Amino acid sequence: MRVRHYGLSAEAAPIDFFADPDGDWSYEALLEAAGIHPESAPNGVMIGALGEPWRGHPEGAAVVSFARDGVPRLCIVQCPAGRRSPRAA
Repeated sequence: MRVRHYGLSAEAAPIDFFADPDGDWSYEALLEAAGIHPESAPNGVMIGALGEPWRGHPEGAAVVSFARDGVPRLCIVQCPAGRRSPRAA
């Protein structure tokens, strides 16, 4: 996985929160890539996909949007190609 963190809010990127990211991923793996422990994820974490290329990341890359210490954060995760894993319940 290629991971990049930005100190930006979700409004700064073309994110589709109704789309599933491309590639092989799980909800837990995306949280961990963002530096969030899955069992202690803060309220307000949202996962979506880029709706178009952005800052060198391809359309469909995973986006984890959250706040850390009150500061908005975006984590873009380019997952390896393959079968998409379902989100954990």
